[in-house]
Amino acid sequence: MRLIFFLFFTFFSFFSKNSVAIQFESLETKNGIKFWLIEDKSLPLVSMSFSFKGGSILDPVGKDGVTNLMTSLLDEGTQNFNASEYRLFKRENGIKISFSTSKERIEGSFQVVKPRLQEGFYLLHESINKAKFPIKEIKKVKSQLEASIKIDNSNISTLASNKFNEFFFKDKLIGRNTKGNLKTLSAISRDNIQSIYKSSFIKDRLVVGLSGDLDPNLAKKYVDYVFGDLPSKKFVNPISTFKELSKGKEIIKMKNPQTTVVFGQKGLGRKDKEYFAARIINYVLGGGGFQSRLYKEIREANGLVYSIYSYLMPYEFAGIIVGGFQTRNENVGTTIDKVKSEWNRIKSEGITKIELQNAKTYYKGSFSRNFTSTLSIASLLMIVQYYDLGEDYFNKRNLIIDDLKLNEINNLAKKLFDSEALFFMIVGEPKI
Repeated sequence: MRLIFFLFFTFFSFFSKNSVAIQFESLETKNGIKFWLIEDKSLPLVSMSFSFKGGSILDPVGKDGVTNLMTSLLDEGTQNFNASEYRLFKRENGIKISFSTSKERIEGSFQVVKPRLQEGFYLLHESINKAKFPIKEIKKVKSQLEASIKIDNSNISTLASNKFNEFFFKDKLIGRNTKGNLKTLSAISRDNIQSIYKSSFIKDRLVVGLSGDLDPNLAKKYVDYVFGDLPSKKFVNPISTFKELSKGKEIIKMKNPQTTVVFGQKGLGRKDKEYFAARIINYVLGGGGFQSRLYKEIREANGLVYSIYSYLMPYEFAGIIVGGFQTRNENVGTTIDKVKSEWNRIKSEGITKIELQNAKTYYKGSFSRNFTSTLSIASLLMIVQYYDLGEDYFNKRNLIIDDLKLNEINNLAKKLFDSEALFFMIVGEPKI
């Protein structure tokens, strides 16, 4: 136990000093797959985070949820394993594999203990290249997803979030629920699943981050083994901008003692040069927890909510600013007015020098949370590549933050934040 603690402490201390300490290798396999690796022998673990650009925005119209259904079935039977055999092999060999679907990408995470490296990559290869989608398992997973959708529709917070997406994005392809709905889910056939499986796992859409006890040559061989035989096809992200977003408010009636509100407006994409400045502004407005202006004004000063927040939701080339709160039905109108007031205040007055310094300190200090495990490090390597932030990102991140000037940030606040552009999705029985 003492040895394990020492190894973990050494591992964590090495990566927690600052972002400059990160030293990764940019590698390329024989099949032309580029990826980043941090070799670390302090623990006998290998972790990989990978993604394929695309996601649920590519679901055919009327087949909403097919990509999510497909990724949910990747551990339910392959060419050499039925569902129970797959899970048994995974458990007996200390392997962790998971897949998920978001609007813009399919994500996967993989972890295996060093002595079972070959078994781990073999099982991952099966999922990516040889999934079978048995009819019996499709019915089972469909039933699970249908139950999940029904729970979502009865949960006021989840319903508000889903309805926000549905009404806020006038582009219905973006506004669709990743899970689909009960009607579209029932319309998805095995052929639909196999088709999206073949069209989703494309080598040109792949981004990979690796971390752990694995040398570069072996890493290249295993990456090629898992992904090297996938087809190549140029990909253009359909979310290049948000042409039109809803404003004002929409009310969904639902019997409940409190009303849930989700609100938002247009933001910035992750690749935007002013993205970090927008993060600073949002931290002051609603992203800083107990220190944020929304919390201090609406929770502490007026007691209208238990919690209130805002955050940036970036896509590759576009983004939105989203927030939310829950309050008594009779307080909905007052709370919305105060949100708009704080939106206007940060637009007109900007943030203060002290608020800027506190936000900078937070973002520089919080970065070390990404280094708590080989899997979190692999995920970070994947994300930086996904957004094309550059091989020098880890060296320049703190400099980017330090170089942010108060006048530049406040000029962005004037340009970006607009209470008239806010859209409020209100679910409950509001008295407004």
